[in-house]
Parts: sequence; C-alpha cells; structure tokens
Amino acid sequence: RHAKIMIFYDEEHEELFNKLCKKMHYLDGYHLSLAYLLTMDNVLREHISALYDVRKDVIIFEGLNKPFQTHTSKKTTRLAFNLWDGSVYDSDPPETYINEDDEKAYVPSKYYAPDSIFNCTYAPYYIEALKMRFEIFM
Repeated sequence: RHAKIMIFYDEEHEELFNKLCKKMHYLDGYHLSLAYLLTMDNVLREHISALYDVRKDVIIFEGLNKPFQTHTSKKTTRLAFNLWDGSVYDSDPPETYINEDDEKAYVPSKYYAPDSIFNCTYAPYYIEALKMRFEIFM
C-alpha cells in the first residue's frame, strides 16, 4: 500500500495544519478536514479561534458571519462546517417557514451548493478536504 501524499496550498498551510492537529482531541476525518480547511485560507488562519474551539471540540457557527470573512473565506468556512456536521444554513438557528402541512421547515442556503462552493481557485484543496473527511485514500 502506498502512503497518501497530501497537497497543501503553501508551506504555511502544512505547518499550521500539523500544529492544529496536535491540539485536537481526535484525528478522524471530521477533524482532519476541518483543520485542513481552516489553516488553508489566509483569512481563516488568523481567526481559527473564532471558528473552532479546540478545548470544547466544537465549531463556532457564528464565525461564519464575522466581519473578517471574505467571499472566498466564507466558501471555505461553509465547506468546513458542512463536512463537520452537515451544516447547510447561513443563520443559527436556520431560517424557517411553515410548509403545506403546517409544519416548521428549514431553508437551506443556496451558498452550500457545490457549484457555489467549488467555483474558485481553492477547488483542488476542497477536494483534498473531501478525501480526508470521507477517508478516501488514493
């Protein structure tokens, strides 16, 4: 069996990824993909603590709407959060409406669609994060 060679955006990405992984409680696909994405984007690198609480081992959903977020860093955050827990909402709690059965229903954000997230120069790295999360070794 061949060892998996990971691709990194730059040397700092690799360094910060390894540093964050050492702080995490677990190193499963959820944690690896989160660490990979949060350390890849230059904006997110500086604000990891606004997006993930290492001590409590939870994502900080409100970080998606912080002022530091850019168009591209939001894509990266959305993917990271979606791979962590299946998030598809831009608000917490998610927006709701009443459906035809008079039941509360949730409105998923269009910004979580693959054509919205993957339409940027980070796409090859996003695919790498998917491989980590779903433990696809190639």
